[in-house]
Amino acid sequence: MADTLAETLEQQYERLATRYQELRHVHPSERTADQAAELRVINQQLTTLLSTPPAGYALPKVAADLITHAKVNGWLARTQWTYPGFTGQPYVKVEVGRRLTGDESPLYRGTHWLFVLTWHSRGCSPGKLRMFGNGLAETPENPASHDGPSVKAIRAVITDNPAPDAVLALF
Repeated sequence: MADTLAETLEQQYERLATRYQELRHVHPSERTADQAAELRVINQQLTTLLSTPPAGYALPKVAADLITHAKVNGWLARTQWTYPGFTGQPYVKVEVGRRLTGDESPLYRGTHWLFVLTWHSRGCSPGKLRMFGNGLAETPENPASHDGPSVKAIRAVITDNPAPDAVLALF
């Protein structure tokens, strides 16, 4: 049963990824409204599919806590696991970020905050992940992609820069 399910997910991923690429190759000005809508739906389906961890794996607690903290402060967050059918050692990429508002933009060179962190299973016991490097960052002060800060420092940036319409909650 597990092999059938994995095969079905793999086939679904291949079908969606192929169609996504076909639609992305159509210039935006030449896309029909139906194609644009299909592209949005496929993107959402791929995002959902890739946010599901492989069997036996879960998001590390520090990553899950970072995502929760980001969302509480109005930031966007997503996870991207290895695709279904991936035969190597699983890994997960976590992205948190937000765009600057119009009021904030004149204060900075860049337009957004984006932090990308990766946890991988290479050299770990089955089901375990460890952080790979410091990750990458793009910040309003330094918009070019560069080495990211620690998770603790990222949490501080999020706390210091909540989205203006964020619903803040106490931890």
